[in-house]
Order: sequence, then structure tokens, then C-alpha cells
Amino acid sequence: MDGLEPTGMAGLRNVRLTLQFDGTDFCGWQAQAHERTVQGVLQEALARLLDGERVTLHSSSRTDAGVHALAMPVGFRTASHLPLKAFVLGLNSLLPDDVRVLEARDAAPAFHARFSARSKTYLYRIQNGRVALPLERRTSWNVRPPLDVAAMTEAARFLVGRHDFSAFRAAHCDAASPVRTLTRCEIGGESPGLVTVVVTADGFLRNMVRIVVGTLVQAGAGRRPPSWVREVLEGRDRRLSGPTAPPQGLFLREVEYPESPGEPIFRPES
Repeated sequence: MDGLEPTGMAGLRNVRLTLQFDGTDFCGWQAQAHERTVQGVLQEALARLLDGERVTLHSSSRTDAGVHALAMPVGFRTASHLPLKAFVLGLNSLLPDDVRVLEARDAAPAFHARFSARSKTYLYRIQNGRVALPLERRTSWNVRPPLDVAAMTEAARFLVGRHDFSAFRAAHCDAASPVRTLTRCEIGGESPGLVTVVVTADGFLRNMVRIVVGTLVQAGAGRRPPSWVREVLEGRDRRLSGPTAPPQGLFLREVEYPESPGEPIFRPES
């Protein structure tokens, strides 16, 4: 489970992994009884690699069911002296095909995958067209009406900055404060039939990115003017914003941390 380190962990090695996974067949990151989760399969693989040692995993993000990750940092403390290579190649030989370790490093003692993060970047993919393409169904949201990328871009500008994002949080969100700072909300439409939304912030509320996307699509489809997004933001009421976009189009793309030069790292050659 995620949270602060328990007492008695001083002197243990602090390992940071970077994962990539297809979230389609997972019930999200966090371990759940009788459900297949990313945390669950990684814990089992680590227990085998570490000869039964059970470690506590801390992720940079608690992704929901169906959400993917291009690069999710995960940390844990261990008494093991295995080389970093083993935490990549060894774990990948034990993990299912829909999750892989991209790299491993020995992190500083104070590093925590969640609490040390400076910013997170998410990518959302929209397949825009009347026909829902079979090869896109696991990794994008099919939106049939033509989307106006310029209108979505104009609408997205209202979200950049430090705001109260109460209108963009799920009802069951347990964050203490709805205030977040968005430094980036960019709409891409370079590829025919594909619209992307890239959002960077110092942190995100529950379902925040998916609600932002659902709201921007309302402007892109011409159902609402771009200025409506500002009204939604200022209204601070979830009932005012757009629908929650489905999970399959969402990817955790990057998590940024303070620089830690000199950390040993193993990354397989391409």
C-alpha cells in the first residue's frame, strides 16, 4: 500500500523501478483481494526474486482500472544486495506480458516515489472518427463528432495556473485540498483521426485528467463555447463540468523528481 515508510527501515537499500504497463486487464495499481492489480503482480514477482522477502511498494500514482503507464516510478526498501540488472531482467522474466520494468536505480535514502515527485504528466488519446477502430479500442476513447482542436486549445488555456479544481474531481476523491497548479494543458491534432491531451501539474485529484478531457471534448465538439470552461472552473461544482472520459485513453507519461546525480542505474540497451 502507498503511504509513509514504517519505522525500522533505516539502513535498508532504497530501490526505484520504472514500470510500463497495459492497464486493460488490471483493476488498477493498488493491491485488492481477489483482483488482478499491477501492485499485486509486482509484489509476487519481487517475493520470488528476493527469496520470499516481502517488500512494501510505493507508487508515484494510483492508476485506476484500465489506465496505462508509459513510465511509472515505483519504490521499495529491501535488504537484498542483488545487482540492479536483476531488478530489470530478473523481474521481467517473472512478470506477465502486460507489465515490464524499464529501469532500476539505487535511490537516495530519502526518496519516495509519491512524496518526492515535483510534477506528473499524463497523456490522453482520443480516436476521433465515426468508426471506432479495433486497434485503438484498448488505448483511446472513440469520439465520433469532429473535434475542433483550436477550440479545445482555447478552452484549455483557462485551466493553466493555480486553481481550485473542485469541478474536476470525483465525488469519492479524498484529497485534503482541491487546489492544484497546472503548468501545461496542450491539445495535439497532428495525426489524422487522433487528438491528444497532455497535462502536467504538481499533483492531480481523483479522475481529474479524465474530467478535464471530458470537459474539453464538450468545447471541441461545439456543444459548449471555450469560455464555458472558465465558468466551470470558477463554479467549483462537479455537476457543472463534462463527463468523465473513459480510462483506456489515459497514460501516466512521466513523473519528474529533483535531480539526484550519481545514482547507480541499470537500463537495458534497446
